[in-house]
Amino acid sequence: MRVEVLSDHGGQQLRQTAQQLQAAETDVAASHDSYRAAWQDLQASRRAKPLWKRLLSVSTAEERESLARAQSTWHGVVQADYGWQQVSNRVQQQTAGVWGEEALVHGLSGLDDSWIMLRGYMNRRGETDHVLVGPAGVWAVEVKRRRIRLHAVGDQWWFEKLSSRGHVVETGWAVDGSGRSWQRQVNDVAGDLAVWLARNRYSVSVNTAVMVMHEQAVLGRCENLNVKVVGTHPVHLLEAIHRYAYPLDAQACQEIVALVRRDHRYHSRRRGSRSR
Repeated sequence: MRVEVLSDHGGQQLRQTAQQLQAAETDVAASHDSYRAAWQDLQASRRAKPLWKRLLSVSTAEERESLARAQSTWHGVVQADYGWQQVSNRVQQQTAGVWGEEALVHGLSGLDDSWIMLRGYMNRRGETDHVLVGPAGVWAVEVKRRRIRLHAVGDQWWFEKLSSRGHVVETGWAVDGSGRSWQRQVNDVAGDLAVWLARNRYSVSVNTAVMVMHEQAVLGRCENLNVKVVGTHPVHLLEAIHRYAYPLDAQACQEIVALVRRDHRYHSRRRGSRSR
């Protein structure tokens, strides 16, 4: 299987967040230094008091000012530590996402070079991790890396987050940043891609898959799905490719890949201009 990167959104996000983490670490160090200095000033102001004020616990103006600075800088320590933790969590999540995508790439490496994987395809309905084009059809694949038990009933998708021992520690909706279920997320992109291909004389079905690429991920209740496959191992996708095969000759594959590239470039430039 040949791999072509259209955009490395996940990697770019990770690099940006890693830079934010470095800045957060600098803030944490600076806040701790400020608190340490304020605490030393407070101790010095207490030692400088006359003996009778120390014995009677009478504060001085200098001591009160130093105490206020110590309290203020301690709040800064708490805020900086919290900010670092938030950014650190994002780094872990984004790293996991990149690992999940790479795991699927390796898992599909048994496909021969008549297949091409286009990574980071974008159109007006959003972005999906992979578009696969080959002699058995076209697939849009969304990849998640979560240690979860995934449930999907129609468009209601939710998860149970699992501990390393398999205990449920959290529950939540399996949705993207805009609130779409993972099913809708990939279907929206695939549907728009199918319309684009049909407009350019290729009326082919764009099959969809959601892959939860974590070694401890499991599937729970899955009913009335509008994706061809929900899986936790590359084999699940390979079996679905075989089961729903839609024959395409080499020329059709080549032209479809060119159309995917062209569509991605258009929407990538458009999104870039809107951002500016």
